[in-house]
Amino acid sequence: MFASISESTAKTEAVFERLRERAQRHPPELTEAWFEPGLFKTRSSHVDDYLKEAEANAYKLAQVPPDAPVFDYMNQVVQAQLTALVQALYRN
Repeated sequence: MFASISESTAKTEAVFERLRERAQRHPPELTEAWFEPGLFKTRSSHVDDYLKEAEANAYKLAQVPPDAPVFDYMNQVVQAQLTALVQALYRN
């Protein structure tokens, strides 16, 4: 089990590293609403704040057993946040 957690952590780190690299190609402040208001708790004008929230949620998800009642919900939130970030950062 430790190998899968380490592997999952490494993949998560790699995904967010690529997203941060991509975010550097954009101005640090958002000039328009990129995301639906309910998708993130963050209310910021900085791309990095959204990346931090999504990354924190991904790491929390990695600690939740797949059979936990909250797992499916957390997984959906993380997937939706990642999808939104990828679409926003790669749409140009």
